Amino acid sequence: MKWNSVRAALILVCQLSLVLLNQSCQTEPAPPEVARALQQEQDLWRAGASFYAPEDYEAYRQHLAAARKFYEKEELKIGFFREYDRVKRDFSQVLAEGERIGRIIEEKKASLSLEIGALKNDLVSRYEVINNLSLELSQRSLSRQQLAQADVLLREIDRLLAQSRYEEARSRLDKVNGLLNQSENILRRQLERYMNQEEMARWRQLAERAIEKSRSGNQLVILVSKLERKLTVYKGGQPFKTYEVGLGFNGLSDKIHSGDNATPEGEYKIIKKVSPSKFGKALLINYPNDDDLRRFNEAKKKGYITAGSRIGGLIEIHGGGKDGLTQGCVALDDPEMEELFRLIPLGTPVTIVGTTDPNNKIIAILKREPGEKK
Repeated sequence: MKWNSVRAALILVCQLSLVLLNQSCQTEPAPPEVARALQQEQDLWRAGASFYAPEDYEAYRQHLAAARKFYEKEELKIGFFREYDRVKRDFSQVLAEGERIGRIIEEKKASLSLEIGALKNDLVSRYEVINNLSLELSQRSLSRQQLAQADVLLREIDRLLAQSRYEEARSRLDKVNGLLNQSENILRRQLERYMNQEEMARWRQLAERAIEKSRSGNQLVILVSKLERKLTVYKGGQPFKTYEVGLGFNGLSDKIHSGDNATPEGEYKIIKKVSPSKFGKALLINYPNDDDLRRFNEAKKKGYITAGSRIGGLIEIHGGGKDGLTQGCVALDDPEMEELFRLIPLGTPVTIVGTTDPNNKIIAILKREPGEKK
């Protein structure tokens, strides 16, 4: 009887051992939260969590490390004895924390994108103003080099923003701002005399004298304003016809000598009507006059120009197109030149000034400090 009891107990132990062994062979798989959290950590790293949420991300990594440590410890146990409920709970908390950090990253990226986009739009507006100004001046200028570089960088910023590379985009913004400042300063140095009160007074006096001459003699008078790129025919002291014109490569400067590509300033008259000329019809003015000769000789005496320099001549109002650059002449589109040629008789007074408008938009732009908004 005793032996039967022992045998029954042994059989029961063996059966229980087989049950436990069978259950351990069918171990429950690790909670899916484990793999999801490990993938999430990689995603957050790639999204720049260490930059956008450094403190939160560091705390997250510590919590993840603790959860992994407990999980790896549990993996060493026989399946039946593993505490997967706690593993699931720990990794679920990590996932929730990671999702919160993900939202922080997206919010900061959206904010940066808006901020950098707004700054970029401001620079684009400023670039367009300076670019148009440079084109209007028709000057061969170093400012064009800076503007070309700025244009390339502005296009790069769009690409960087699309790739969420905000720090690089911000660096490009700083470079664009510097290039635009350089371009403004170059234009300002080239056009300093257009902000000089003495020059403005002299031009205003010349313009008023031309208009008075038209009024008192009831005759046609031509007034050219270089900065505005306008040729106005006055009749009886009133504007009669106005045309847009082009100037020399260095047209806004006052002509001193041959080859400087500047358009002269002063009081002249039409001395010859040329038809045809190299540029269609043309009206030749009497450059150089006595004032031009005096200034040329003074410049040579003071060493501003070389002893071999010549004063030049053959300055015309001619056709060929207002958008072309001349070597110092005043150019009109051909149909308008045809009209002007028929209208203007020999001997017509011609006055050329830098500007007749002290409030010209170009002057207003140049008076601003570099980078100052309108």
